[in-house]
Amino acid sequence: MTQSIRSFSMKKILVVLLMSVPGFMHAQSEAELVEFLNAGKQDASKLMGAYLNPMVEAFSYGFNGGWYHTAKAHNTLGFDFGVALNGVFIPSSKNHFTPSSLGLQNTVLVDPTSGKAPTVVGPDESTNYQSSIDITGDGVPDQTLIFDGPPGVDFQENFKISGAVAPTAQLGIGIYKNTDLKIRWMPEVKTSDSKVKLLGFGVLHDIKQHIPGIRTLPFDLSMLIAFTNIKGSTLVEGEFDKPQNDPRQQLMDYSMNAWLFQALISKKISVVTFYGGIGYNTIKTSSDLTGSYVIVNDPSGNNDLVLKDPVSLSFKNKSLRVTAGVRFKFGPIYLTGDYSIQEYNTLSVGLGVAVR
Repeated sequence: MTQSIRSFSMKKILVVLLMSVPGFMHAQSEAELVEFLNAGKQDASKLMGAYLNPMVEAFSYGFNGGWYHTAKAHNTLGFDFGVALNGVFIPSSKNHFTPSSLGLQNTVLVDPTSGKAPTVVGPDESTNYQSSIDITGDGVPDQTLIFDGPPGVDFQENFKISGAVAPTAQLGIGIYKNTDLKIRWMPEVKTSDSKVKLLGFGVLHDIKQHIPGIRTLPFDLSMLIAFTNIKGSTLVEGEFDKPQNDPRQQLMDYSMNAWLFQALISKKISVVTFYGGIGYNTIKTSSDLTGSYVIVNDPSGNNDLVLKDPVSLSFKNKSLRVTAGVRFKFGPIYLTGDYSIQEYNTLSVGLGVAVR
């Protein structure tokens, strides 16, 4: 038997996480994430999940940024439109993961002997795994595969900082009784083999008007609920052999749902507005590698190792979020900057136009 793993660029996997961050796409390596399929269906999912987890978490927290720059709602039909860049700082503790702690059934990390392997944001370190695979299907491992896992893209070395950037653009419009509707939308963006789209909604409501005794105090107080969905897929057709009796496309599908709940406060002094918020993030991301993949090819065709729908990943993140920021507004033009303390701290800067 001969191993039949074709090259699969890291770009094809990470593009499904965020096609709208070209700086990251150009900087990351050509590491072969799909080599993890050598570990078999269950172990491959666990290894891929641990390897990608820091980047998925970073982008998910990033997309919950930039939703507001004041606690004051618009007048009816007042509006603002702006763009923001949300820089997410990834803790150094996320640079490595420990394969032996994942509950792997058939796979062990052989090298490095430290027992730790780099995540996607970690250092450019080589890894070597050994996996015992059941080819014949009798429940007894009868084939040993030795393979290299992907190194990290070494964010600290390449960018001098470990982080990621999530861009957002949104429209806010006053609808009724000191309530704003916020909309984020990105039409489906396609490349030759990938597609992604984004849709988000938020509601900001002035709660000071409902609290006797503080209605006339010189600050604004609101509640915000916001939701963002990112959905897409990338075609991996032709990267692996597939059985002739399975005509399905080979795809990586993914979806991210991010919720944000925050209480907001702001105070305007001339052209400067100081604002802050405290609340909670909750985010779920799923990704599935679908189709059939011939991992080990038997020239006789009798004992090919074929993985069907081999990887199903699920990431769940929850974190308290505390934000402090400042906005400068000159006529209808505003500039903003804020910092959020959460599991992955975030710095957001924005530019836009607002008409009350």
